[in-house]
Amino acid sequence: MTTALTNLAAQERMTPDGYLVTTIASDFAGRGELSFERFLSGYYAESLRIIHEAHLTDCTATEGEHCATCNGIRVGLAGLTAEERIVTAGEVTSDGR
Repeated sequence: MTTALTNLAAQERMTPDGYLVTTIASDFAGRGELSFERFLSGYYAESLRIIHEAHLTDCTATEGEHCATCNGIRVGLAGLTAEERIVTAGEVTSDGR
């Protein structure tokens, strides 16, 4: 099978949401590395927000107790913040400003 046929077959199996995300990601990737990194950071942040909101309704940990899911979400948010700082720093230094 050729690459074009393989890609077409994969697109046909995608959900509408998956196809949309892939199309938008391709558009951002075409604009350059920093643009694509910003897209990924935004997508990751929104995913964490949705997971966090959904988990808060099911979380049974009381005040002061540790919850592995809540801790994982906090780690993800901290990682996202660190990544945004790196991307922003790269954006500023790569232009020579």
